[in-house]
Amino acid sequence: MNDTSHFILRYYYFLEDEIEPLERLAEIVSQNAQTISGNNPPAQLMDQSASYYKLNYPQGKMIILAVKTSAQDDYWATAMNQLQAWEEQAQLCADDFMGRLTILVGYPDPWEGLLKNTCALLSCEVPGIIGLEKGKLARLSVDRKRGETVYLCGLDDVESISTVFLFRRMPLLHGSIIRLQKLDALLHDRHLAIRREKEEMERDLIKILHAKLVMSQASLMAAEELEGEIEGLATAYGKLVGDQNMVVDGVKRLEAALLTVERQSTGEPALLLSSLLFKQLTESYQQHLEDLRNTREELNLVRGNYQAAIDVVQSKIEVMNSRTNIATQEQIKGLLEVNIAMQKQSLVFQYAAGLIEFVVLAYYSHTLWSHLQHTAYTVIPSWIQFVVVLLFSGNTVWVTHLLAEYKQGEIHVWKELILASMLLLFIFVVVMVGSIMAGSHAAGH
Repeated sequence: MNDTSHFILRYYYFLEDEIEPLERLAEIVSQNAQTISGNNPPAQLMDQSASYYKLNYPQGKMIILAVKTSAQDDYWATAMNQLQAWEEQAQLCADDFMGRLTILVGYPDPWEGLLKNTCALLSCEVPGIIGLEKGKLARLSVDRKRGETVYLCGLDDVESISTVFLFRRMPLLHGSIIRLQKLDALLHDRHLAIRREKEEMERDLIKILHAKLVMSQASLMAAEELEGEIEGLATAYGKLVGDQNMVVDGVKRLEAALLTVERQSTGEPALLLSSLLFKQLTESYQQHLEDLRNTREELNLVRGNYQAAIDVVQSKIEVMNSRTNIATQEQIKGLLEVNIAMQKQSLVFQYAAGLIEFVVLAYYSHTLWSHLQHTAYTVIPSWIQFVVVLLFSGNTVWVTHLLAEYKQGEIHVWKELILASMLLLFIFVVVMVGSIMAGSHAAGH
């Protein structure tokens, strides 16, 4: 093993279906570094002044390219310039990879000296220090949008599990962190859009409830207009359901991603990371998760308000329709009363017409009988003539009325019509036979 006390580990995270930039960079690095199998122990990596290897991220479609370069006495400045030169030669930009992890490693220098020299080289934020089994780890800077993070690591012993962690499990842990960062950015943008839409729908709901249902002009609204409002409310209700489902999905995915990172972090033997410290390091993600949960509850409340508004509008339409139905029924009642009065009047006219028809028919029947059978007419008693004329005239009126009903489609009067016709025929035959017999008898005398 050489006596180099400082080196840089840089991990590049690429998607499996976008490996062209990775291949370009790997080819350039291979011209200046030793290729190491991903299964070789870290001690062999430490022996190389420059080396690289590849790792497959087990929980996603990512490939990790790891590059290790030894530093000179200038505390990583030359090594950083070398890495930047390789990236420029490969024409690598931030859009070509999902994330980049840089670890500046030094041993066995005092921690304060390492931190001071690092901050002289880089613009350091206030570092969050994490304890290692044999050393310390500090996060110097984070750019979540580009997925880039820089750490400083001070090792007390290069043969410890902390070294294995840096070369093997640290890139996998950061791969989970990159997934968390990308998911958080996606959910953040979606969350903002959903909240804007929710606030807009809340304002629309207030306008509908107060301007169109509460104000006095609401009584003048037509049922068709209110039905149009129901269509708008139903559309907004559907949007709320869709937004709520997306928020619920986001909560589940963010919870799962946080749980994965937490298990990898707190379960790592080389990391002295408590659950409390993990929550502090992931405070922004935890806050976003809480915001999503609150939005989920708010969407549920707004959805309930829209459902209540739909019920109110439907009830108002039912009331308006009921009033319209009552008014219509009152009008129908008036028409029925007029119709009944007209039917009564028509019935009177029918009785009058029937009576006139009967009288006219009786008169002309009697007159016709007296002219056609004058001899018989003088012989037959007047009361028999009167009865026969009444029966004949009444039966004739009855037959004509039944015939008129039958022609109008009243089939049920068919039997009565046959009976009345037979009776009329019988009366006519009796009159004819009686008149002939009476006439012959009078002529014989």
